[in-house]
Amino acid sequence: MGILKKTVLGAALVGSCFVATPIMAYEAGDMMLRLGGAGVYPTGDSDNINGLPAGSKVEADSAWSLGVTFTYMFTDNIGVGVLAAYPFEHDIEGQGTISSLDKVGSVKHLPPTVTLQYYFNNDTAFTPFLGAGVNYTHFFDEDTSGALSGTDLDIDDSWGYALEGGVDYDINDKWMISGQVYYINIEPDADVDAFPGNFTVDINPWVYFVSAGYKF
Repeated sequence: MGILKKTVLGAALVGSCFVATPIMAYEAGDMMLRLGGAGVYPTGDSDNINGLPAGSKVEADSAWSLGVTFTYMFTDNIGVGVLAAYPFEHDIEGQGTISSLDKVGSVKHLPPTVTLQYYFNNDTAFTPFLGAGVNYTHFFDEDTSGALSGTDLDIDDSWGYALEGGVDYDINDKWMISGQVYYINIEPDADVDAFPGNFTVDINPWVYFVSAGYKF
C-alpha cells in the first residue's frame, strides 16, 4: 500500500510540473517551412483606359499556384516570414467598350512578401499568428487577345504593404498543417500601346495559403 501511495504521489508531482509549465509551440531559433496551395483573388479593377469611353477597364481573374513560406523565430513569439510561389498566371477580362466573351489578355506574376509575425504561443496544438510587412510583385509575360488582340500590354512592377493572419496546428513536435490569409496592396501602373498614357490597376488581392509544414 505504501508503494502504491508513493507511485500515485510521484505521478501527481510530475503531472503538476507539466501543468505549471505550458508547452511553448515555438522558441527562439526555430525555423518553419510550409508548402502548399496558394490562391490569389483580386478585389478591384483598373482605372478607365485613356482614350476610351467611360467604363472601359480591365480586371484580373483569380489564380492558384504552388506556394511556400519560411519563418525564422527571433524570440518565442516574434518571427519573420517570407512568402514565395511558383508564378501565378491570371486571365485578364475587359469591361465597357473592350468587353468580350473571351479574355482580353493574360499575365504572370511573382509576389514575394516579407512579414514580421507575432505568434500567440500557448499550451494547445493550435498556434494563431498575425503579421504585417511589405510585398514586391513582378509582372511578366503580358499577352493580349480578344478585343485587345494586336496591342502591346505592359504592367509595371509594384511595391505595397501586406497584412497576414494564420494558424498552425501541430500534428507532433515537428509536423504541422497551416492556414494563412493575406491582404496585399498591389496597384501597378499599366499601359496599352494603342491608347495614350498609363492607367492604374487596383488588384489588391486576398491571398489564401493552405499547407503542410515542418519545424526545424
